[in-house]
Amino acid sequence: MSKSKRIYSFEIPSDFENQKMTPQVYQILSGISESGVSEYSETELKNFVQKLADDGKLKTGQKPWRIFQYYRAQMINAGICKMSNVEDSEEKSEAVNQ
Repeated sequence: MSKSKRIYSFEIPSDFENQKMTPQVYQILSGISESGVSEYSETELKNFVQKLADDGKLKTGQKPWRIFQYYRAQMINAGICKMSNVEDSEEKSEAVNQ
């Protein structure tokens, strides 16, 4: 059984800066919102979050991906982020085509 690859989709509301969240979540969502990209593979997202930290847009003393992982459930519960496996998406596409 191969390891599934995750896809992250973001639906960031226009008033997200008014929602109650930590500065680091706000910094990540601001970066994603400014990028104009709403869907990332896990590898792409790891690189993007790292770049936010490298550019000083995400302020953390810890590894940037660790920060994202810590707040991931909060973003999912808020309906801002959805996480799915590539195999899930492919299976759904195959089911629709049958």
